[in-house]
Amino acid sequence: MGRKNVTFGALKAALTTTALCTTFYAGAAAAGGTITTFDPPGSGATYPWTVSDNGTISGFWYDTAKAKTYSFVRAADGSISTFNHKKSKVTAAYGINSKGVATGYWTNIDGDFPGFTYTPAGKMKIFRVSGASNGTYPEIINKNGDIGGAWYDDYDVVHGFLRTGKGSIASFDVSGDAYGTMPAAMNASDVITGHYDDISGLVHGFVRTSDGTIATFDAPNDTYGTFAQAINSSGIIAGYYDDNADEAHGFLRDQAAIISTFDPSGSTGTFVECINDKGDVSGYYEDAGGVSHGFLRAPDGTVSTFDVAGASGTFPNTINKKGAITGWYTDADGNYHGFLRTK
Repeated sequence: MGRKNVTFGALKAALTTTALCTTFYAGAAAAGGTITTFDPPGSGATYPWTVSDNGTISGFWYDTAKAKTYSFVRAADGSISTFNHKKSKVTAAYGINSKGVATGYWTNIDGDFPGFTYTPAGKMKIFRVSGASNGTYPEIINKNGDIGGAWYDDYDVVHGFLRTGKGSIASFDVSGDAYGTMPAAMNASDVITGHYDDISGLVHGFVRTSDGTIATFDAPNDTYGTFAQAINSSGIIAGYYDDNADEAHGFLRDQAAIISTFDPSGSTGTFVECINDKGDVSGYYEDAGGVSHGFLRAPDGTVSTFDVAGASGTFPNTINKKGAITGWYTDADGNYHGFLRTK
């Protein structure tokens, strides 16, 4: 299946607003957990992105009948509501916090796509990073309402930003960055991790503390890139790297900057996507046949694997403090659907 082809800020379809009930079936068995699948009615592709600590999920979906893309919020009881900016063709929600505030971006004719926050009361507020002529793309919002993400300049070069809950915005780049700084995750202390490209096009990991100090790192035996994907409240970073055979492996970087690596048994490519405050790590791996499966790595290093029943590929994206995992899967026809795995 290869790496997930749904990337941050990548969908360029459209949307409108309505309220929907979920269509789902529950009880698909997984090792040590239960999987519930869901799609908003009429969805041709569903992409859950974040599950908050109270079980609320944010994401976006494509309406095949209207050829539009909608954002959605799925409550812990399974009900789904959708929203959009009325003048936009795409409103894509990525992050959501425990207060139910979502963040993402919406498209416009000018191409300087603004970011937004969206409250449970239905209030949308837009914002832009100064100089973001090619778009502001929020991805993460923590419990304090602080937002991390990326913005693109006149030359379509990507930069990082941190927006506080009060609305002030700080932009940043990794020193030595030649082709872009891409934040991927942020914890409650505003510590941000992600990756950047050097002048040779090689990818390296970085971590930025709340005072703006940036440290860079590479996983051992990294040849083609280190991709930091997630960080928890303890500052442990999770991600993956590519070796000299261009095969991906998982890694963890602890508070002392010591990096350990791992792979589920039978993996020919391991893609770590998320970590929670307990140290549970999730993502997906590819087997020898190219099929993608979900995995959960416990803090003691034990790895269990899981699949959505009937899926041709299972792609976890986020895990919350209770161990609930959300993401998407592909069916036999290659269509995308949402899932939630609970303990």
